[in-house]
Amino acid sequence: MIMKKNISLCSKIVIIGLIFIVGHLWSLAPIYARSSEAQRAYRQAQEALSVFAKSRKVRYRSCWLRVIGRFKRVYFRYPESPVAPKALYKTARLYEELYRYSGRRGDLIYALKYYRLLWERYPQNPLVKNALKRSIFIYENYLRNPVQALALKRQLRRWSTHQKPPLKAQARPSPRRSSPKTSRTTLAFKKTKEVRDIRHWSSQDYSRVVIDLSGKVKFKVHLLKAHAGKPPRLYIDCTPARLSPYIKPLWRISDGLLYQVRVGQYRPKTVRIVLDLKSLSDYRVFFLNDPSRLVVDLVGNYTPSEGQGCRNTHKIKIKEGPLSLAQQLGLCVKRIVIDPGHGGKDSGALGRSGLKEKEVVFKVARLLAQELRKRGFQIIFTRNRDVFLPLEHRTAIANMRKADLFVSVHVNSSPNRHARGVETYYLNFARDKEAMRVAALENATSARSLGDLQDLLKHLLLNTKIKESRRLAYDIQKSLVRELRKRYPYVKDRGVKTAPFVVLIGTRMPAVLVEIGFISNRYEERRLRNQAYLKTIARGLAQGIERYMKQIKISYR
Repeated sequence: MIMKKNISLCSKIVIIGLIFIVGHLWSLAPIYARSSEAQRAYRQAQEALSVFAKSRKVRYRSCWLRVIGRFKRVYFRYPESPVAPKALYKTARLYEELYRYSGRRGDLIYALKYYRLLWERYPQNPLVKNALKRSIFIYENYLRNPVQALALKRQLRRWSTHQKPPLKAQARPSPRRSSPKTSRTTLAFKKTKEVRDIRHWSSQDYSRVVIDLSGKVKFKVHLLKAHAGKPPRLYIDCTPARLSPYIKPLWRISDGLLYQVRVGQYRPKTVRIVLDLKSLSDYRVFFLNDPSRLVVDLVGNYTPSEGQGCRNTHKIKIKEGPLSLAQQLGLCVKRIVIDPGHGGKDSGALGRSGLKEKEVVFKVARLLAQELRKRGFQIIFTRNRDVFLPLEHRTAIANMRKADLFVSVHVNSSPNRHARGVETYYLNFARDKEAMRVAALENATSARSLGDLQDLLKHLLLNTKIKESRRLAYDIQKSLVRELRKRYPYVKDRGVKTAPFVVLIGTRMPAVLVEIGFISNRYEERRLRNQAYLKTIARGLAQGIERYMKQIKISYR
């Protein structure tokens, strides 16, 4: 009897243990599925490369780029997977090989870019050593730049030193007194970041300065107001940071707002950036990740554009109901900036048949411009050709040109091949995981960085036209869905959502981002190839903008 009881008790324990193990494996199934999907995509890219290398297609540049695109997609779709660093290295290596056929300097620049992306995004990966060696080889043998090659050799030595523990430490533990010193040295190497470059876009009353960094830093902003006949100055201290040996100490700009930008090593671990101003009414400084950069927005005395100068000193008749800011000020919408997403080296999302997001949105942007010009609007493109533009540059264009509206056009993509429909976003906190996923896709960033953006928005949204952007988003979404459903069945309305899109941060006008469909859905991908369907999308967007304009327009007596 005792034996039977013990056997039954053991069997119960075994059963409970099996249930626990099965449940744990079930919870990990999505992670394993994602990893296996990345492995499969990388394996398919490798097979395509093997077939390509043995064929006569090596003579054609388009075929090279098609194979390179396969490895790029592995990285952009699965940046957290184990094969992502391999895909980056293959991408860079193929660009380097392509240079031997094409002789184009641009192919070497792309190779260096992806090598650099590898050691910045995955600094602990063993492939970093190969990436640094290949970059040194390119600078020494192709670009004839011994200074940059020497800098990378130093970086390679530092990386090799800090990857492997000292030989003495392997033989026996180091004394307790020496361990704090070693720890501090290692941490200092890892924590100290580099100020690499400064970019700027300026107009008479607006300037955006972007400080490129090698990683996240702490920063303090100080404003010295004009006094004793001296103009105002804004200076930023970044720590722990050091200056790159290749950065210029002075940038002369001399526009209506910003005179020059100076940088210097203020202290051993502090870099100071000084902005000498001619005038200043407001400013904002914020940090963005992936890649790391510090963005400085400077605002002078804002003068309305031609489209905004619609005030009337006569008595006016206002519609009943809550008034927006535009209604209260009597403003009209005339100048619209259309932003076709992605472009150049950034192809955006890719369909199963090879359709590229950057091509679709550019066609829609051109068609939308035609529709809006018919309605009397002035149109400005952030890009009018297939060229890459940083996200912060697109926002700066809208602000410099004093736009009244900013509309960014994109195509969605999802791991769920059945996902479909259209949706419109405006800048705010993400309310669900799907919105975070879309923001990560369009920002080309990680979920961790999006968490930083959520914190950043707490300080920025007070000065952003959220209510106006929300109204514009609802008008566009409603008109777009209604127009599409007139001619096409099964158009899903995914509604209006909020997310922290980098391209919308810092806009001084109502701004939205429209996802006009899912390129990952085979059914919608076919539609996005159809010119008539794209014209319908453009017409729906234009009607939404016109609807928004009529709502804020003031009727005169």
